[in-house]
Formats: sequence, structure tokens, C-alpha cells
Amino acid sequence: MGIAVTIAAATVLAWLLRRPSAQATWPRIGLGSALAVFCAALALQLAVDLGSGHSSLQLRASTRPGPLQAVGMRTMVVCYLAAIAASGWGAWALLRRRG
Repeated sequence: MGIAVTIAAATVLAWLLRRPSAQATWPRIGLGSALAVFCAALALQLAVDLGSGHSSLQLRASTRPGPLQAVGMRTMVVCYLAAIAASGWGAWALLRRRG
């Protein structure tokens, strides 16, 4: 995930320094690549978490004030899949060819 953050930050910094024309495609490609790397990292982390039987996210939920209850594996998988779907859709939308 650090690689995805680095790619996105470098793309945004380069865009801020150069301010390309509206026709330039490299900011879209850079941010789309960052989202694709993020999606792959989430998929890999999900596989690791499912293999180990516990979440490295340490998700917590509470319906009332007080100590937080640990979120179950099913909820953790749903959160991962939602994040993977969102980042995959974003990467696809940014990287697809426009005619």
C-alpha cells in the first residue's frame, strides 16, 4: 500500500508543479495505476487475513459507549471486498481507453 501512496503522491506533486493541459493523460494514468496497486495490495492482504484466520485491520464496532467489540471475520471480508471493488472500479475508470 505504501507503493500506491507513493505513486499517487508523485503524480499529484508532478501535476501541481507542471499543471499540464486538459488533454494530458499522464495524471489519469498515474492515479489509475496507484488505485490498481492499492486494489492488488488489498486483495493480497485479504488472502493473508483469510489464511491466518484473523484480521490485521483490527476493526472495532460499538453500538453503545464503552469498550469496543471486535468485528467478526464476515464483516471484515465485506469491508475488504467493498474497498477492493471501489478501488478496482476507480482504476478501471481511470485507465480505460477513451475514444
